[in-house]
Amino acid sequence: MSFFEKRFKKRFFSSIRTKFVIVYVLVNIISLQLIGLFFTTQLRNSNVNTFEQNIIEQEKILNYHVREELEKASSTGDGSKDTEDSTSQDESSKNSRDSKSGIAKLVSEFNIQKLLLVNVIDNDSKILATSSKNGNDEYLAKRSFDPLVSQVIKTGESTKQIQNNADSNKRVWIYVSPVKKDNEVIGVISLMADIESVYQEVNGISKIFIVGTILSILITTVIGFVASKTVTSSIEKMSSQVKKMALGNYGTVVGIDADDEIGDLAKVFNQISKRIEEEQAVTETERRKLATIIESMMDGIITTDNNGKIILINTSAEDMLGGRDDEIFIGKDVLKILNITEYESIEEILEAEDSLLVNSSKTDEELLLRAEISKIEKEDKEDLTQMSTELEGYIIVLYDVTDQERQEKERREFVSTVSHELRTPLTTMNSYIEALEEGVLEDKELAPQFIDTIHKETTRMIRMVNELMQLGKMDIKEEHYEKEFIDINKMLEQITDRFALTHPEKNFIKHIPKSPIFVEGDQDKLTQVFDNIVNNAIKYSPDGKNITVRVRQNYHHNRVSISIKDEGVGIPLVHIDKIFNRFYRVDKSRQRSMGGTGLGLALAKTIVDAHKGRIWAQSREGYGSIIFVTLPCEQIDDEWL
Repeated sequence: MSFFEKRFKKRFFSSIRTKFVIVYVLVNIISLQLIGLFFTTQLRNSNVNTFEQNIIEQEKILNYHVREELEKASSTGDGSKDTEDSTSQDESSKNSRDSKSGIAKLVSEFNIQKLLLVNVIDNDSKILATSSKNGNDEYLAKRSFDPLVSQVIKTGESTKQIQNNADSNKRVWIYVSPVKKDNEVIGVISLMADIESVYQEVNGISKIFIVGTILSILITTVIGFVASKTVTSSIEKMSSQVKKMALGNYGTVVGIDADDEIGDLAKVFNQISKRIEEEQAVTETERRKLATIIESMMDGIITTDNNGKIILINTSAEDMLGGRDDEIFIGKDVLKILNITEYESIEEILEAEDSLLVNSSKTDEELLLRAEISKIEKEDKEDLTQMSTELEGYIIVLYDVTDQERQEKERREFVSTVSHELRTPLTTMNSYIEALEEGVLEDKELAPQFIDTIHKETTRMIRMVNELMQLGKMDIKEEHYEKEFIDINKMLEQITDRFALTHPEKNFIKHIPKSPIFVEGDQDKLTQVFDNIVNNAIKYSPDGKNITVRVRQNYHHNRVSISIKDEGVGIPLVHIDKIFNRFYRVDKSRQRSMGGTGLGLALAKTIVDAHKGRIWAQSREGYGSIIFVTLPCEQIDDEWL
């Protein structure tokens, strides 16, 4: 048998159509068998009952006549007991013989169809008459040992039984009935009838029923195949469409217009197919979105299998690791790519720490990456109480922490600088105080200088501590802002005039409109911002140079722009984006000599951000710098002025 024939045979017997027909035929067979069993049983019982009732009715007539004959013989016998006349005895014997001959005549004339044997037996179990052709006087005088006869004589109740005839090997029906006189058994009638014919009639009907059952099975099988085809053809169409769906073709099931359960199923199937197609489209869209998001993320994303082999890497991670082609990384060990040598597997890293610092610095640029690792686990719900997980891989997120590490380094340096800055004036003040105690206080020339120096150093330390405290409050969001509407032009005029008065060696140029421009803010905090900016311009501008303060209003966006320009040493381009970082100083030695701490511009940026503004710088080394500040402003009518 070829492979195709085996597959067809297996497919045929496992198909829904064949199963449907088999079930349909089996149901029909079982139903017919149950009906046939009930019908034949009822028919047999009915025929047997009819057969028995017919014989019993005829037996009652025979029983009546036999009782009369036995009563004659009994009465004659009783009379013979009271007389001793020989003539009377002869007459009694004659009457007894006449009674037996009368019973024999009744038995011989008792002719019923199917009746095989009739015996009349007295109450002493002696056979009085029989219908057997082999009967003679000797047989008639003998005692009957039939247990049914003995039972009837003893109980006085009729009985019946079906037995197999030893001579003909056929079933016979035996009926034994008592002959009673005044409720006393005076004799017994035993009948034997051929009941085999009744069973043969039932068997004949059963054979006819079997033939009908076979024909019904054949017809049912044909009808079953035809009926199943109407059902399975629709299922086959849906099965074909499911196979197409597995290949990505989400079409509709055609050719099923039945208004039944199959038709409803086809409609639901079409709805499901359409829904799956829509969900597939949504899933594909979400997949593309996710891929786009992953590719556009500034952080690096690396996905590995459970062995640590790279299976996905985005562009940012490639740029961080110095490559642009997926083939460079896909399939390689991520620990080797990240140059992690202190651990042998990702699992060891997770056991030791959640993330680690990776140095991916190149020869010309420093690059520090923070790698955070997470497991990808698949949950399998074994039952309602147990949940198992299976490791599928790892996700590694790479963050560029170069700036953070640099800032942390700068903070550490700042702490060291602040410690030095505090220790130096404290040492100076301590020396001057000791000198004053030793008698310099009496020196009219040195004493004022020493006291002035102590005052300046104390003021500088107080300012440094205040700035540190203010930064601390800003870090924990505890700094309070008393906002009100401020005329920014008037405030800048006052600040510029104040510095022009205290620093006549600088040339202050003002381009400030006369009409007021109102800004909602904290006047003290904004004054601190512009004080720091103007103070820096003064520090880094040589004497005789210009410091320009300019104010412009953008009516379209309701913002005001303030620029403060100096003509000092300028800021190198590599530092221009970092001067607003806390604790950052371009020239540490020069700033220390000028009393700076690196906190002024950081404070300024924090305050400007809190006012929903923006601060930035432009500079050219050797030509000076410009600090820009933009703040939201309000247009207030004259009636409010």
